[in-house]
Amino acid sequence: MLSSFRPLKQYVVLHDFVGQRPDEVHLDKGDIVLSAEKFADGWMRGIRAKNQRVGFFPAKAVRRLFPKGHDCKRTLIAKELLSSEETYCDSLIEINEEFALPLKEQSILLPEEHNQLFGSLSSLIALSEDFRRRLRERVNFWDEDETKIGDIFLNLAPLLKLIISFAVGHTNANQLFTKLRLTNEKFVSFLSSKEEKHSVGLMGLLICPIQRVPRYVLLLKECIKHTDENHQDFAVLNLALAEVQKIATDINENIRRVENELQLISIGKSFTQDDVNLLNSNRQFASRKAKSSSRLFLKERDKIDSKKLKKTASFCVPEFCGTNEDVGIGSENLSDTRKYIWEVATSVVEADDAKELGDSRHLFIFNDLVLVAQTLSNTKKQYKLRRKIPLCQVWIEEKRLDGADTLCSGLSVGSPFAMYKAVASDSESEPIKLRTVENVQKAIRKQKYFLEKTVS
Repeated sequence: MLSSFRPLKQYVVLHDFVGQRPDEVHLDKGDIVLSAEKFADGWMRGIRAKNQRVGFFPAKAVRRLFPKGHDCKRTLIAKELLSSEETYCDSLIEINEEFALPLKEQSILLPEEHNQLFGSLSSLIALSEDFRRRLRERVNFWDEDETKIGDIFLNLAPLLKLIISFAVGHTNANQLFTKLRLTNEKFVSFLSSKEEKHSVGLMGLLICPIQRVPRYVLLLKECIKHTDENHQDFAVLNLALAEVQKIATDINENIRRVENELQLISIGKSFTQDDVNLLNSNRQFASRKAKSSSRLFLKERDKIDSKKLKKTASFCVPEFCGTNEDVGIGSENLSDTRKYIWEVATSVVEADDAKELGDSRHLFIFNDLVLVAQTLSNTKKQYKLRRKIPLCQVWIEEKRLDGADTLCSGLSVGSPFAMYKAVASDSESEPIKLRTVENVQKAIRKQKYFLEKTVS
C-alpha cells in the first residue's frame, strides 16, 4: 500500500512506459497517476487512475499537475533563474570571444590596458558555467515540493567576491575606455567593426557581472516568498539570501568609493593654479580624545575661528542636543574618507570684503569642507581657489518651489566670510532638488556634533 501519511499528488504521463517487471505499472501518454513516493534513484511508486493499478515508474515519464489557478511560482522562478543564468553566461563568453581574445591576439592594447578592461573575466566565466550546470541539474529533475536550490547559492556566495574586484575595476575601465577612444585609432576601428552585431557596445556588455548580483537577490527573495516555511529549502534559501546581499552591498560600497575618489581627483585637477589634494585623509577633526582645538588636523590658516563660529551660530542649523541616532550616524567617529556631496554656482550677496559683492562663485561641497572657487573657464571647467571653509562653519537655507515638496527655486549658503545665493535659472533642466540640500544639512549636523564631542 501507498503511505497513508503523505498526501497523494497528481501527475500526467508525458510518454508511454511499458513496465519490464511485475512491480512496474504500464502507463500511456496522457494518463493520470497519483503518487506520494519518489525515490533517490529517479523512480516513483503510484496508482494509475484509469485502472487503479499500483506500481513503479520512472519520474522523468511524468509531470506534476496542479489545481486550476495554481501558478507554480516556485517552479517558474527556478526556470527563470536558469534561463537568465544561461543568458548571462553566454554574454560573458561572447565578451571573451568577440572582444577580449581578438584584442589580445591583435596586440591592439597594451597588456596592462587589456587587464584593466577585462580583469578576471575568465574566472567569472568558469564560475557562471559551474553555477549554470548545477542549476540545470536541479531544474531538469524539478520537484516543486522537494528540490532545493538554496544550497547551490550558499556554495556560490564566497566565490561571488570575484565580482567585487571586477566592479571596482569597472569604474577605472570606463575611464580607460574613454581615453582609448580618443587616442587609439586601431581600438576605435575594432569597435566599429563590432557595432552592427553588438549594439550595446563593449562597456554595455562589461557591466553584466555587476548587474547580476542584484538580480540574484531579487530572484532569491521571490523564491523565498513562494516557498513554504516547512519546505526543506526554506531555511537554506534565507541563509543564501543573507550571504548574497552582503556581496551586493560590498559591490555597491566599493563602486561608490572608487567613483568618489575619481570625482575628488577630477575636481582637484580643475584647480589649475592651485595645489588642491582632496584625497588627503587628514580631517578637520581629531579623535574624540582630543582635548583642545590645537589638536585639529588643519593648516594654521584653515583652523576654525571660534569668534566667527559664534558670530554665525544663530544662522546655523540649531544646536544639537541628542544622541548619535538623531543625526543618522552610528557610534563611530567621522570616516577618514572625504566624500563629494554637491557643487553649485552662486553669487556673493554679502561679504567681509566689499570687493567680492556681486562676484560669481562656484561652491564645491564635501562632507567636511566647502571650497569657494572663482570660475576661470566654464567650457574647460577650470577654477581658482578663493577660500576653504570647514563645513561646520556653513549654514544653508532653501526656498521651496511653490506647489512642489521636493524642489527648491533657490537657496542661500552662509559662512563667517560671505553669503552666497544660488537661483535655479530657466535654462536649467530642473530646479535644485531638496534632497540634495538635505544631504548637505545632514553633513553639517554630523560635523558640528563631532566637533562638540571633540572640544568638550
